[in-house]
Amino acid sequence: MTESSLREWLFAGLTVEDALNDLESEGTAVRASTDPQALQRVMPLEDYSSEIRASAMRALPAYLAFFVFENSVREVVSERLAERLGADWWDKAATSSITRDVQTRQAAEGKSRWHMRRGASEIYYTNFGDLASLIRKNWVEFEDLFPDINWVTSRFDDLEKSRNIVAHNNLLEPHEIARIALYLRDWTRQVG
Repeated sequence: MTESSLREWLFAGLTVEDALNDLESEGTAVRASTDPQALQRVMPLEDYSSEIRASAMRALPAYLAFFVFENSVREVVSERLAERLGADWWDKAATSSITRDVQTRQAAEGKSRWHMRRGASEIYYTNFGDLASLIRKNWVEFEDLFPDINWVTSRFDDLEKSRNIVAHNNLLEPHEIARIALYLRDWTRQVG
């Protein structure tokens, strides 16, 4: 191999690596989920023990699943209710207790102006269970989208148990992760 062809080969490899990193930063998985360097590319973790880093890799699929699911539900709820009830859907659709809790969270956040806001609208200040409550309270707006209200509430009840474990930075067992994956596939098939 000549020096010139070696240089071209190295440059092509670096270009591919940059392209893969760009795809990953955009949310497209292009490497094995067990890649030990995946987290290191996102957040330098060399100051932590190998046990903590390995646990973070095992926790990653569940965290990503809940991030995607919860925000997907927020999209479905807000888009559906805005479409059906209008731009002021929140005032019409939210219960007084959800509204009060959201206002409390917004006020607390307002005291820490140095920190970024959760989101631009009230839906981003809801808790996981609040999303199921919004669907239940406004069932007439969702009944054509889901088989029945029990389908929605049973999945939220099951998922919330696992979500709370993940949200408090604990690991789930493989069968729990499999259940989450199944529920996410069900959700995606149901809402399109």
